[in-house]
This record gives sequence, C-alpha cells and structure tokens, in this order.
Amino acid sequence: MADGSAVLGIEQGGRVPRLDTVEKIADALGVSAAFLAFGIEGEASDAKAGMHCEGMAQRLRQVRAARGLSMRALARAASLTDTAVRSTETGATIPTVATVEALARALNVSPGWLGYGIGPQTLPARRGAGTAQTAADR
Repeated sequence: MADGSAVLGIEQGGRVPRLDTVEKIADALGVSAAFLAFGIEGEASDAKAGMHCEGMAQRLRQVRAARGLSMRALARAASLTDTAVRSTETGATIPTVATVEALARALNVSPGWLGYGIGPQTLPARRGAGTAQTAADR
C-alpha cells in the first residue's frame, strides 16, 4: 500500500500518481483501479491475481501497431516525449495517470483499458458528440 504522505499528496491534488500506486490504493479500498484513476466503472480487481497495470506495455504496443503509428508519431499526438512513450511501451517505467490519459486520448481508446485492461478497449460514443449520420439514419 502507498504510504500516508503519498495518499495525502494525491488527495490534495499535488501529486499525479503512477498506475501501480492507484492500483494498490484501489485494492485497499475494494474499488476498481479504473474507477479510482479515470472515473470509469469496472470490477474491483483481485489483488492476488497480480498487478493489472503490468500489462499496459503490451496493450500500448498492440494498439499503437494496429493504428500504424511510430513511437515518435504517438508521442507527438499525445504531446509527450519520445522517451516517455518508449519507456512506457517497453515497460521500463510505470506511467502516471496523466501519461495514460494522454496516450489513450491520442489512440482513441479507454484509459481504463489501456492502463489496467479493465472494460472495453474503446469508450462508448458520447451523446450529442456530433457523430456523423449515415444515410440510413437520415
């Protein structure tokens, strides 16, 4: 579990936590890490099953390749450095919630899925988001 000062810093908004920190706090609270980090509903994880955030590097690599993006192109689209994308995708570092949100936005995937493998890969379309009508809808 994260120490008290880390939790206090997160609660006061002075610290952006890494995915593993959020997952440990969520496990202690009995809530979904995706809910705690991103406000996305999901099942609370089984702490005995291991850290779900450890699969993020593979999910990131998979979706980036499926989108046909280089690491550099993804970094630009997410307003991150090439190094941040590379170290996240290789698993060299555990990203912060903010980094996952930026990557998810750039890849048009759910941050809960990208960070923790929770929920569907894509978010449902928002109501009134200006989706294009098809000929059948008109």
